[in-house]
Amino acid sequence: MSKSEKVAITLPANAFRALERVRKRLRLNRSEAIQQAVANWLSAQEGDPRIDEYIRGYRAQPDDDREAMAFARAWGQGLEAEDWS
Repeated sequence: MSKSEKVAITLPANAFRALERVRKRLRLNRSEAIQQAVANWLSAQEGDPRIDEYIRGYRAQPDDDREAMAFARAWGQGLEAEDWS
């Protein structure tokens, strides 16, 4: 089991009420809810290395304009086939 640290935080009242509402619905204790929130925040800050890899690949070999237009036409044809009523 990893070592834990105790942290005291202050939240605006509306954020605290929202946290309590969601954590109760999810049946989490307050520590579990905060741990999940911190994990999600850290993940968002660090980014997804797959996105960086995709961007590098796209910059090295961008889409061909003709390919992009063909894709847009095919997408439009697919939308036409849907019943939108």
